[in-house]
This record gives sequence, C-alpha cells and structure tokens, in this order.
Amino acid sequence: MAIEQYVKQILDSPAYLFDEIIGKIIGKNIDNAKIELIRYTTNVDNVLFDAIKSILIDLEEEENFISRFLYSLFGLELRRNKRREQLILLGGQLKTQHNKVKSELFRVYRQSERLSLSIIDLKRLRDSFYSKSLSFESAQMLNKSTFYINEIEAQLRVLDEYKLSLELKHNNIKDVELLYASLLRKIPRYHELQEERYLRMLPS
Repeated sequence: MAIEQYVKQILDSPAYLFDEIIGKIIGKNIDNAKIELIRYTTNVDNVLFDAIKSILIDLEEEENFISRFLYSLFGLELRRNKRREQLILLGGQLKTQHNKVKSELFRVYRQSERLSLSIIDLKRLRDSFYSKSLSFESAQMLNKSTFYINEIEAQLRVLDEYKLSLELKHNNIKDVELLYASLLRKIPRYHELQEERYLRMLPS
C-alpha cells in the first residue's frame, strides 16, 4: 500500500503516532553519527613512513637491478640483507595500520549510508503529505499536515548536517588510506606481508 494511503490515518491519529513513525525511520542513526564523529581517526604514522622510505632508498642504493628483480618477482635473495628484514617487520606494522584505516573508512561509509536511507524515507513521507494536502478541504487537517511537513523538514536538515560531516570525515580518512596504500605498494612483495602480531591484538 502506498504511503499516501496512510497519511489520512496518521493525521486522524494522536500526534505521538507521528512522532513514533519519525523515530522508527531515524532510529539510532543520529546518535550513532554523533559517536562516529567524535571517534578518534587514525592519522599517518610519520615515524613509520619515514623509516620505511629510508630503508627503501638504502635498498635501492645497496642492491643492483638483478637482485631487486629476483626478489620482487620470485622472492629470491642473492645475499641476506638485514635492511630487507627490517622492511618486512615495518611493512607488517604498515599493513596493520592500513587495515585499521580501511576498517574506519568502511565504518564511516556504512553510517553515512544509514543516514541516507533515513533521508530517503523521510522525503517519501514528506512528499506523501504534500500530495495528500492538495485534496484536503478541512483547514484543521491542512494545518496539521503542514505542521507535520515542517517537522519532517526540520529532521531532514539535521540528518543532512550529520551526513555532510560524515562525508567530510570519510574524505579525510580516504586521503590517509591512499597514502598507506601507496607506500605499501612500494614494498617488494607487499602482498605477502603479515600483520604485526602485537598490533593485531590491540582493541579496535
């Protein structure tokens, strides 16, 4: 049944029913958005980045093309290199941090999507009140409908503000994620890196 068919019933019911409907549509999305916005966001670990970049430069200076080629493609080392061992260790930490940033990115995206769904549903309800109002002959019913439309518009403005804030946070996290992904790809055989065990045990 179309929403428009329920509008008359909503208007004939006590105001608390309308409030309950709005509450169901929004759910805990505003509260969850507030929590998300005050949550700490992982930033680039400049110490770790500088250390990895330094080792990459040293490896390029110390090893010839053949040596780098054999290791990158086949994992073969002509001779043991302690810098490479350091790079594997630090690369594991980098991968752990990168995965944490990706998790944050997905979490913010999901919360933003939940707000979007609430916004869509509220707009459908608002538009239904608009459409139904065209057929009202009773001034009392029209005034009540107008009041409800204004209430929905107010909620939409609140949701839009939180959604914009989440999108800005998402963009900031995405910038950080791209920096991690870029450096990670510069590490030879980066796909084989294992996350650092100690960091994996830390709470998210």
